[in-house]
Amino acid sequence: MEHPDDLLEAYAFGDAPEAGPHVAACPQCAAQVELAREAAGWLAVSHVASPPSGLRSRILAAAVTVRAPSCGADSFAYASTVAGLGTLLDSLSPAQWAAPTVDGRSVDALVRHLAGNDGNVLADLGAVVPAARRSADLWHAQSDLLLRTAGQAGDELLARPVRMAGKVPARRPLREALTQRAFETWIHQDDIRAAVALPRVAPPAGHLARILRFGLALLPGALDAAGRGRPGSILLALSGPGGADHVVALSARAGSEPCLAEVAMPADRFGRLMAGRVPVTASVGAFTGDRTVALEVLTVAATLGCE
Repeated sequence: MEHPDDLLEAYAFGDAPEAGPHVAACPQCAAQVELAREAAGWLAVSHVASPPSGLRSRILAAAVTVRAPSCGADSFAYASTVAGLGTLLDSLSPAQWAAPTVDGRSVDALVRHLAGNDGNVLADLGAVVPAARRSADLWHAQSDLLLRTAGQAGDELLARPVRMAGKVPARRPLREALTQRAFETWIHQDDIRAAVALPRVAPPAGHLARILRFGLALLPGALDAAGRGRPGSILLALSGPGGADHVVALSARAGSEPCLAEVAMPADRFGRLMAGRVPVTASVGAFTGDRTVALEVLTVAATLGCE
């Protein structure tokens, strides 16, 4: 009997089906096929390779880009900003991790701060917060866990109050906290990009619009808390991707009529202004109506950041 020696290895791994009838009838060739399969199994165990650096972030970024655009999904904006920041962090050199950011903290310290705010949300959800020595590993683990938890959440969990980031202690439903997590992750990605001499990157239009709506919903109450509340409203004409016209009441306790002023500026600039990254000056936008009222509103809006 002639043995198909040149086909046996390929057959062991699923190719060369024409060798099948012979192997089934030949104990000698069947033994060689089984030996090849066992050897391959031992090689797989003894030569475990770590995935390439950055593979996780590239996969997450690719998944976000092909997923159906649903800016109404509670965690989608956060998933997108996590993908972007993860790709950036995976590219940093040791010197860049030590670079100072806008507030003087190193990139490493800023990422650890961001992970701490994610960890607060996880703790309030009853999740076991992962432990890691490196800030990058800690942030990756916690953002992954928060995305998995949010992705499986029903209405009851999404409505559960959790800690919000900020100087004033506050709790809001998880669905709102996820938008704030997207906001803070975007802004700190910008901070890191500036620290390592890279251009800023705004979120996709739908995600930016969601972040802006979240901040603007808080603004009337923030005006009251700052002692700036009054009857009336202001029109914010935010242009570019994610932009829209927003009529914002000047108090949560009073009517929105009349409109006292209008401010026009790009939507991404207003988002960065809310984070305290754009100074409030007379040239920050185009003003009509009561400039004093408009500047007061922008000054309070600039306190809505997540630090």
